[in-house]
Amino acid sequence: MDDEPDEMIYQRVLCGDHQALTLLVERYYPLLLAFGVRITNDKQIAEDLVQETFVRLLKYHGEVPDAFRPWVFRIIHNLMRDHFRSAFIQREMQFDPDEERHKKWQVEEETVENVVFREDLKTKAIFLLQNLPLPQREVIILRFYHDLSLEEIAGVTGVPLGTVKSRLYRGLQMARKVLEREEVKYDQRNQSAASSRFGRGPA
Repeated sequence: MDDEPDEMIYQRVLCGDHQALTLLVERYYPLLLAFGVRITNDKQIAEDLVQETFVRLLKYHGEVPDAFRPWVFRIIHNLMRDHFRSAFIQREMQFDPDEERHKKWQVEEETVENVVFREDLKTKAIFLLQNLPLPQREVIILRFYHDLSLEEIAGVTGVPLGTVKSRLYRGLQMARKVLEREEVKYDQRNQSAASSRFGRGPA
C-alpha cells in the first residue's frame, strides 16, 4: 500500500519480505541519492553511499525506529561523514565556529523560521550550496529539500538544536551574500555591454 507507514514497511523488510524491500527502495533511493549528490557533488560517490545505506538497513538487527525517515538520513549522514573525514576536516572540527557563535548568542526558532529562503536562491541552488561549508550546506538541504524539522536535523547530524539553528541561519546569510555578489557582477557586465553598444558612433 502506498500509504503504508515507512516503519511498517521496514518491519516487513526485516522479516524477509522482498516486496517490502522493493517498496522501500522506491521510496527512499531517489531521496537519498538526491541528498548524497547535493552534499558530495559527485553522483558516483552518492550512489555508493546510498547502496551502503541499504546494506546497513538490511544488516540491522535492532528495534524498528519510531521515526524511520530521520533515522535513515542519520545513517547516510554518518557514511558521508566517514567519507569526508580527513586530516584537514579533523582540524576544522576541532574549532566549530557555529559552536562558538552559539555560546555568544542564541538564535530563536522564530528568527530562523522567518528567514525567507528566496526562490532565486533555489533556482541557483547547485552553485550556491557548493559554495557553503559542509555543515551549513547539509542543514539547508535537509531543511528545505527534505522537509526535516530542526529537531530531526539535530538527530540526523548529532549536534545540539541550537547549533542546527545557527548553522541554518549562518548558511542562509552566506548564500545570500554569494548571490548578491553574483548579481552585482551580472549588473556590471550588463552595464558594460550596454555602454559598449550605445557608445559606438556611426561607422
